[in-house]
Amino acid sequence: MAGSSTAPDVETWKDIRRHDLRMMRKQVRYIVLLMALIEALRVGPIQIVYAGKHGYPAPAEDDFGIAYTVGYFVSWLYVCIFMIIWVPFFQWWVDKVFPDTPEDPLKPSFAMKVMCFLKKLNMVLLPISIGISFLTYACYVVHTFVYVDNRAYGSKTLPKNTRKNWAVRAFMLLGIAITTSLGYGAFQILADMDLAHVKTLEYAIVVVPVQINFGILLGTVMQFRLEKRLARKQGLQAARTEEGAADEKAALMEV
Repeated sequence: MAGSSTAPDVETWKDIRRHDLRMMRKQVRYIVLLMALIEALRVGPIQIVYAGKHGYPAPAEDDFGIAYTVGYFVSWLYVCIFMIIWVPFFQWWVDKVFPDTPEDPLKPSFAMKVMCFLKKLNMVLLPISIGISFLTYACYVVHTFVYVDNRAYGSKTLPKNTRKNWAVRAFMLLGIAITTSLGYGAFQILADMDLAHVKTLEYAIVVVPVQINFGILLGTVMQFRLEKRLARKQGLQAARTEEGAADEKAALMEV
């Protein structure tokens, strides 16, 4: 172990792991939200809410998955907030001042040009943001597998490759193998029963990171139990040493 866990200048592996897991969960949430915004822009916030209703077309074949479901929820909130603000404050006078006229597709208005430009810009910036979040997530995963022991605050020194540290990394790999295999089997069963379907891209950049998070958490539990077992073993050895020293002292006093 790099140092005492009670020393004020030492960061315990529990604090390091807790911070890494928190940041990994945050990056996954960012990815899901950004993918949901892409789905909302692709379909349209109003059309995704009223799909198959009020004259809007029914959902297409690719309108399913995690991002589409979250995009539907985000679009529904947007439509609700927009209607709450628009109807009482703007609709009663905007419709009179600016009567609704059909849009000429050959001569789009300035507002329509701005909307199209912003949509194209967002469809470029959002995937870039998703890539940055995914790379950030990967960096935290690597950091988790590197720093598995206590370290001094602010130190970037690599930990020693002791047998205990390699055992901790093996625990995390075992936990990831368990969670990914069980998760894959569960999603296959749901897909075969036509209960839930996830797109391949979403499975790769959303479901797998979540499974990795659970796997690292499972490996953390194993590491915690290993620490407790080692501490108990060291305590027993110390007690036996003290007991032997006491017996030896008593024998000397009898002489």
